[in-house]
Amino acid sequence: MPLLSHKLTLPILVVLSVVVSRFFAVFPQVDLFLSGLAHGPSGFLIQESGLIELLRKLFWNLSLVMFVFAIIALAMGYTARWPHRLLPIRHWSVIFWGFLLAPGIVVNAILKAFSGRSRPVNVEEFGGAQFFTAVGDWSGLCKGNCSFVSGEVSGTTAFCLAAVIFIQHHSARLGPTWCLRLYVSLGIVFGFVLAHRILSGGHFTSDSLLSALYTGLIFALVARFWPRTPPSVPLAN
Repeated sequence: MPLLSHKLTLPILVVLSVVVSRFFAVFPQVDLFLSGLAHGPSGFLIQESGLIELLRKLFWNLSLVMFVFAIIALAMGYTARWPHRLLPIRHWSVIFWGFLLAPGIVVNAILKAFSGRSRPVNVEEFGGAQFFTAVGDWSGLCKGNCSFVSGEVSGTTAFCLAAVIFIQHHSARLGPTWCLRLYVSLGIVFGFVLAHRILSGGHFTSDSLLSALYTGLIFALVARFWPRTPPSVPLAN
């Protein structure tokens, strides 16, 4: 996991998370301005359509499939060889705990449940009935599934990081051309989800950026501190 375990990854993500959090807390009007660019007389630029909804569900389901696959790989890692052929068990552990801690606990169970931040579509500035709150202000009227931070961006970030772990581990087999193609594809998926959440009024820009940063930070923490001694590879096929 060269990307996540690099000695500079963790400090860079910590600094970026703090800087972005403080910036949007000190200058909350930037969030309103950026969301305002995506809002017109008929509402936000991206309205839900069949194709967009299909892509949303597809990318969200990819995240769920990756998490479930990591659970199965860890559960069978002591009795079957195929999880070891795909990735070392330590890598599966990083993927599992990264998903569980980031999208699962920190984002959905804590931040989205208790932050109180209303979504752009629900605030007064864009035709809603609730008041706007800045990053770090937990006095909003949202009672659950709130805007801070984005669950979909967190899940997509987790999926992309898990995919990067796969690509880096098999880079010699894939070759530089296929690695580049896969990285570009992941960038397109991540960019689509990030842009969609902002342009559809589902989240403020800070919600989406910080969701990605927090998820990356948690993955990097797990990658850095998870024990490095793997279990023995089973003899059974």
